[in-house]
Amino acid sequence: MLEIRLMGKKAGTEARSKAGAERVPGTRPSHPLQAYAGQYESPAYGVVTVGVKGDALTFDFHNIKLPLEHFHYDRFDTPDDEEYGRWSLNFVTNPQGDVDRAVMSLDEAETTFTRRAESADPALLARLAGTYLTPTGSKVKVVVGENGVLRLVVPGQPDQVLLPYKGLEFKIKEFADVTFEFVIEGGTVRALKQRDPSGEFTLKRE
Repeated sequence: MLEIRLMGKKAGTEARSKAGAERVPGTRPSHPLQAYAGQYESPAYGVVTVGVKGDALTFDFHNIKLPLEHFHYDRFDTPDDEEYGRWSLNFVTNPQGDVDRAVMSLDEAETTFTRRAESADPALLARLAGTYLTPTGSKVKVVVGENGVLRLVVPGQPDQVLLPYKGLEFKIKEFADVTFEFVIEGGTVRALKQRDPSGEFTLKRE
């Protein structure tokens, strides 16, 4: 048994010495480090918190706290910790070019952690509610639901939940490449802009 254990230990040491052989030299992260910071959530595994300390990222997963080092492209790895092992995060951008997911191998499968959305000020949501006119003259409504979220109400269509994205921008669950941005000028809500791959449409506030 001792001989088998020593053989296994030797094999493990040799394997670790070859870790990172697939690394592509000379690459850089596609975003500033601050753009990767945030909380990423998986329904099955909970929250991974990525922070920034100095000129490096930090990793916090179920109280396992380790530094993150750039590996290549948008992949960051922790050091090979004696107690917790090595962890690897590969960040993924959305159609708008923002970092919004982190992929990590867990339990012999890849798991995607999605960035937690910003929380919206209830007072702001109340200001954004109202009636907006489409370019064809039809009316749509933005209302605040009972659960405190904005809904886009279009006659003859299912309501769409507007999810806080950043600032006055919102997204919908159904399409990652569609955003809605409210326009405020002089303290007054003037319009709602819908952007998708086909272009930008402005809905004026009634």
